[in-house]
Formats: sequence, C-alpha cells, structure tokens
Amino acid sequence: MTTPRELVVVDGRVLLRACSLYKGHACAVIEQHHVAPRSWWIAAGKPINTPLAAICPNCHYSTHAGIDGLIAGRDVSALPPRCVALARQGLALAAAHGLTPAPTL
Repeated sequence: MTTPRELVVVDGRVLLRACSLYKGHACAVIEQHHVAPRSWWIAAGKPINTPLAAICPNCHYSTHAGIDGLIAGRDVSALPPRCVALARQGLALAAAHGLTPAPTL
C-alpha cells in the first residue's frame, strides 16, 4: 500500500508545497508517511495507529536513515535534526505500543 500523493495544479500551473519539517523544502509532491512505520505494526499483528507526517522525499529518506541509524546505535548527527527528531518520535511510538523496531531501508 502506498501513501496518497497529491499534485496541486491551479490554472494549469503545478504548484510547489512545503515540507512539514522544513518549510524551505518546496516540492511538487508531498507524501503522507507513518511516523511509526507500517511494517512494525504489521509485524506485531496490530492495527496501524500512528500519526502521519506530510514530508518531502528528502526528509522521508533522511528519517528512514535516522530510524535505521538509531536502531543500530550509530551516530546520526550528520542527518537533518528534524528528521532525527521524527525518527525518535517513531521509536517512542513503537515503545509505547509494544512494537519491535526493525530496519526500514
């Protein structure tokens, strides 16, 4: 299952939208992504119960890199701080709901 994508077109002109993490990240396609990855919920046999974040592709993959880096105990300081914060939020949600975090990339 993919997350919904939306292209905003006004008067025949494609408009850029701002990423919810960094307003300077203007992108034609912003996607809704689960803060605690879907795969963790599915692996636990639980209904998906996580907020969504409207983020650009760069922040999406940086957040996944943050999740995987944190799981492995790696230094994630070179990643964008808000992406690391979102990764930490996903891990906190996993702990609160009894999910087992697993690498996402």
